[in-house]
Amino acid sequence: MLDRTDLASLLDELTESSGRSGPGRKWHCPVADHDDHHASVTMFRDRHGHERWRCWSADHRGDAVDLVASVRHCDRLDAVDWLATRAGLIPDRPLPPIPIKRTQPAVAAVEPSPMVERYVRVCESVLRGPQGREVRDWLHARGLNDDTIRTNRIGADPGRKVMRRDRGLPYGAGIAAVMPALDPATRAVYVQARYLDPDTTGRKYDNPSAAIAPHPRLAYPVPSGERCQTLLVCEGLPDALTASQAGFRSVALLGAQTPDESVAARLANYAANHGLEIAIAADPDAAGRRLTATLTDLLDQQQVGARSIIPPEGLDVNAWALADPTWHQTIDAQLRRASLAASADRPEIDGIDL
Repeated sequence: MLDRTDLASLLDELTESSGRSGPGRKWHCPVADHDDHHASVTMFRDRHGHERWRCWSADHRGDAVDLVASVRHCDRLDAVDWLATRAGLIPDRPLPPIPIKRTQPAVAAVEPSPMVERYVRVCESVLRGPQGREVRDWLHARGLNDDTIRTNRIGADPGRKVMRRDRGLPYGAGIAAVMPALDPATRAVYVQARYLDPDTTGRKYDNPSAAIAPHPRLAYPVPSGERCQTLLVCEGLPDALTASQAGFRSVALLGAQTPDESVAARLANYAANHGLEIAIAADPDAAGRRLTATLTDLLDQQQVGARSIIPPEGLDVNAWALADPTWHQTIDAQLRRASLAASADRPEIDGIDL
C-alpha cells in the first residue's frame, strides 16, 4: 500500500505546501497542536527505501500512515484503510500497478557551504556565553585548555530546542561540543558535533550532510609546535587536539572509513611540505592495529616510512594524556629510539651513511 502512495502528493492533499516546487520543497506540519508558521516538513527516504516525512521544528515524523492518522485524527488501522481506498485497493479485484516514482538523487557538495562557517561562528559565540558553561566544563575535563579551544574554534551547540539551524547541519538532538575540521589553511571545511550525553541522544557524533559539506577525511588542528619534528596521526579530533596542545604537529583521521591511497598521499605531502617524519598513534585495540598496518603500507607505497606509537592498553591518546602527565615524554623517548634504530640500520660505504 505504501508503494502505491506518493508521499509528496499526499502531503499536497492533506497539508499546506510552502509554495515552493522542485527539490527541497517543504510543507507545514500536519500535527494539529503545532502552529508551524514557517513550513518545516521535508521528505526523505529511509535506508529501506520508504518515503517518510519529518517536521524539523517540532520533530514530528512518520510515513504516509502516520500523516493520515495525524490529519484525520484516527488510529493507524483506519489510516491504512483510508490509504488503501485512495490507492484503489479493492477486495476481490486485481491490484493496480505500482506507479514508478522518479526521485532526484541528492547531489553531494564539492565545496563546503557557507552554512558550515556560520554554524561554527555561532557555536563559538555560544561557548563563550552562559549557555556554553556545560560544554566548557566538558572540554576542560578532557584536558583541553582555553588557548587550544579558542585557536581551533571549538564551540557549543545548545540543541535545536534552543538554537535554530539550517537543514543539513548537525541535528542538535542535545547539547554538544562543536569541533570544526580545519584544513591546512585553518579554514573550517567540516564540523563534528560531539554530544555530551550520547546515551540520551542515541549517538556520540553528528555531522553535516553530504549536500552541504564533503567529508574531508582529515582535519588539521592549529599547530602549537613541531615536537620531535614529527607529524602525529591520530584517530579523531579529541586525540589530535590533545597532541597539538602538547606541541606535536598533528592530523586527525575522521570517520570510520579505512584510510585509502588519497589519504596516504595527502599525509605524505603535508609531512614533506613541513619537513616532518610521520608517526601513527592509533587506539591500542584490534581496529587500531588494523588501521596502523593499513596506513603504514599505504605510506610505504608513497615511499614514506611511518612509526607506530601505541598508547597503554585501554587508552586512546586523550585518555592517556589525562592518566599520565608524562605521556608526551614517553612518545619523545619512543621516537628517539626509533630514529636511532633507523640510523643504525642504514648501510655505510667508505664511512658515509646512505
